[in-house]
Amino acid sequence: MIQGSDTRGTMKRAQHRLLLAVAILTAFVLSTQHSGTAQGQASADMRAQLEGTWELVEWHVDGVVLRPPQIGGHWSNHDGVVIATFHRTSGGTFQSVANYGTYWMDASTWTYQYSHSQSASGGSAEEATISVRTDSPPRSFDVSRSGDMIFLDRPNDHREYDDREFRFMPNGQLLRKWQKVQ
Repeated sequence: MIQGSDTRGTMKRAQHRLLLAVAILTAFVLSTQHSGTAQGQASADMRAQLEGTWELVEWHVDGVVLRPPQIGGHWSNHDGVVIATFHRTSGGTFQSVANYGTYWMDASTWTYQYSHSQSASGGSAEEATISVRTDSPPRSFDVSRSGDMIFLDRPNDHREYDDREFRFMPNGQLLRKWQKVQ
């Protein structure tokens, strides 16, 4: 019985690695296809703050702050390609998400659109139901600044970027905090 559990765990880790490899390969391919998007219209300091890779460090769920190893993931914006991966395992809940697509920005707006979204959720990895979606509608945000902060806003979705962190705050409540990878 223990050997079976080890085999399932090994298979799940292999599936997660494969999903990450597919996302990275797709990002590379998309970056070569979309490098001519409207990024040039945004200021260099705005691009420097909104482009990069962030690691998930907090996920707020039902008044509890989850941290690694209960959670993990990355948010990445590079060369017109957006990738979001995150997972959590806590309190009898399993959730794993991998999304990729494109983004574009100018001086007053930042927009992204996933061309592929895949999520798995359930009571555990073994019980998870997988959902796949292609071509989600674009999400467009108004860009504003205050000091060293950049704010992205749309109805019920507020995001804050500084030199170190990205905070995702749907409905004004902090849900996930990401730390910039240097």
